[in-house]
Amino acid sequence: AVVSTQSTGEQACNSISSREKLILELEMFEKEAANPQRLFAKGAKSSRLVEEKKRSALHRRIKKCDKQVHNNVAKVQRTLGDTVTYQGRVYFDKMSRDITEMLYWLQQERRQAALENGGMVMIDLPPVSPLDLV
Repeated sequence: AVVSTQSTGEQACNSISSREKLILELEMFEKEAANPQRLFAKGAKSSRLVEEKKRSALHRRIKKCDKQVHNNVAKVQRTLGDTVTYQGRVYFDKMSRDITEMLYWLQQERRQAALENGGMVMIDLPPVSPLDLV
């Protein structure tokens, strides 16, 4: 059997760090996925499929990491009697809301950008011929 040399606290910190990296990766992905220009690029239909597969894979990785974080943080609480916090927030609370909050703030950034551009998001649309509408 392999004996872990990491302390309970180190295990919690490492798993939280791994999770936070995945959340950041998801945030960068969602920022790019929110760009409406991508919908008009060549191969947009297939790229949306690739985009959805990547989103699903990221969510699966986060969910898997969540289990490890939950176990490690619970162990800290159980064995050390400590509450694990991250940037001043109880980590269990943060975990339950952080993806939703991240998506909300990305939406607010897009709204702010739209307001700064005169209330409209300007995108270059490809030319449309009447035959495309049939």
